Amino acid sequence: MEKTTIFGTFVLATTLAMALAVDLPNNWRICDRSLPEDQYSKCVSDAARDVIVSLAGGLKSFKILPIEPLAVDSVKIGESQGSVTLRQEYRNIKLHGLTKNLEVMNYHIDLDKCLLSSDSFNPQVDFVADYKVDGRVLLLPVRGSGKSNITMYDLKSRNDIYCEKYEKNGEMYLKVKKFVVKFSPARVNLRFENLFDGDTVLGEQMNRFINENSDLLFKELQAPYEETFGLVFASISNNIFSRVPFNKIFPPP
Repeated sequence: MEKTTIFGTFVLATTLAMALAVDLPNNWRICDRSLPEDQYSKCVSDAARDVIVSLAGGLKSFKILPIEPLAVDSVKIGESQGSVTLRQEYRNIKLHGLTKNLEVMNYHIDLDKCLLSSDSFNPQVDFVADYKVDGRVLLLPVRGSGKSNITMYDLKSRNDIYCEKYEKNGEMYLKVKKFVVKFSPARVNLRFENLFDGDTVLGEQMNRFINENSDLLFKELQAPYEETFGLVFASISNNIFSRVPFNKIFPPP
């Protein structure tokens, strides 16, 4: 696979450098670190879910744009070697469903390693975009451009936030160095309009064939998806962590 080219709408490094300290919104839950570990993990998991849901419409004070839907400029995937050899380009991407019926579990904070980990579950996430593809799937030629919808059902995700601590104005802050997300959907449905220059018969046959082999095709999309949204999620996290001291987000016991 060629090097993936990614442009995240939320990747605003200059904004982070100029960030000013602000208070957390009053409706964001704060968990007591003196709680027993299982209770603290549940409290932080619930708080993280509530924060994500509250960001559906964006948060002006943190310069966070709406995440329902989450907008990303483009994802390019170079031709790989194997049974799927597709050059793919997606633009004007909208990711729907990140906040609807979201569950967050097993949130764990390791301050020594500066690692924040959690699992999450979304019943349905839709990746809607303008697409352009050219190549082969299992030796069959595929080409087209138009609208696409890639739906992930019962999506389980593993989230690992690698951070570093730094001091600013006498307070400790966190900076996210890397946000690693791993997707594991139970089922994937893919729909590409206007395949083969609008030939409806060939297009329907290919869409049916693609969905019969959706697990195979999704494996080609998975790593670029994860890398893209890891960058976006890291930027959103940094827009919060760069403005609020760590001890205000996670008060000491």
